[in-house]
Amino acid sequence: MARIDSAASAAWGGMFNGLSYLTTTGWNSVEWQGARHWSGLTAPGLILAGLAMMGGGVATAAGGVKLLRVYALAAHSEREMEKLIHPHSIGGGGRMLRRLRAEGGFLSFVFFMLFALSIAVVVALVSLQAIQFESATILSIAALTNTGQLAGAIPLTPSFEGSAGSAGAPWAGWAGLPDPTKAVLAGAMIVGRIETLALLALFNPEIWRR
Repeated sequence: MARIDSAASAAWGGMFNGLSYLTTTGWNSVEWQGARHWSGLTAPGLILAGLAMMGGGVATAAGGVKLLRVYALAAHSEREMEKLIHPHSIGGGGRMLRRLRAEGGFLSFVFFMLFALSIAVVVALVSLQAIQFESATILSIAALTNTGQLAGAIPLTPSFEGSAGSAGAPWAGWAGLPDPTKAVLAGAMIVGRIETLALLALFNPEIWRR
């Protein structure tokens, strides 16, 4: 009976945390540690990082790729696979779905690449300080997706003593990071919320003429 209770608690912890980070809410279940123990994975929190990256709705304050864009990419990929098998086939689903697979898929891919580029830039800037690469990646994803609790869900291991502040295990909060790192991550939070595509459109003269 005790094993059944532990399994149920672990299942609940995994489901709760999965949905929490998929919506970029970021709340952690008290049963999450049990779920990590049952999974047997050394770093299952990386799954939460992936969920936070692609989670969130279009009209929400989430800073990830957003679920609608992920769906557009999936629909476009499915259609491309169908064309490999049946090159002369015509994609159905109505005008809206066809538009989502075509223009929506293209814009989603552009945004996904911009988001990946943003992660690379932020990780590079954070890594200028004495912070381990894995820790810098986690902090960058947490900032760009506006899911600060993500940093506490994944154990960060210390790489350099002293200068890394609290960017090591156990996680003691964002306040322990060096000031330059805080400035970079604060900027990443703003960029993640506004979205890189919107920033590029803002500085596009053609948009102003319209």
